[in-house]
Amino acid sequence: MSLLAAESIPVGYSLTRQAIRKAWKKERLPRIDRIPQGKLEQIGMAVKFKVFNRDRSIALATERLAEPTLAGAAVLLVNDHTKSAAEMVAAFCKEHSLATIIGDQTPGEVLGAVNFKLPSDYRLRMPIATWQTWAGAVIEGRGVEPDVVVALSPEQLQAGVDSQLQAAIGVLA
Repeated sequence: MSLLAAESIPVGYSLTRQAIRKAWKKERLPRIDRIPQGKLEQIGMAVKFKVFNRDRSIALATERLAEPTLAGAAVLLVNDHTKSAAEMVAAFCKEHSLATIIGDQTPGEVLGAVNFKLPSDYRLRMPIATWQTWAGAVIEGRGVEPDVVVALSPEQLQAGVDSQLQAAIGVLA
């Protein structure tokens, strides 16, 4: 996302049930706005989020890069397999008009969750946090609607034709 933005832009935020009950405001949430560089910064982030901020409610923003290499000339292909963090990227691009979104609507599966090991090699996955864009749009259960709807056909793909990729090339040309 940072490669698309010329400045630091809020992406969105997650809220746990506890944060919602306490009416936490997105502007006051712990913010991640850069990828840690090196072991020392990684340890610092781990301490920040494992010791001081154990709630898991966070705000996410893009980094301020010297050269956002994709700014102004990007398309993003999406379909029903575009889930989780990929949907967060699609919603961010759409909300800020940073890329043309091409393809099929995404499924709307972006809740934060934790996994628990159970007996007999089973696992239980429980949602623990919502995700909203900075403008407050909820993606869960709704998905992201592309700017240009282009269905992906398995038959066309077998014949060597990717209609979504062709549409993307057309937008960039």
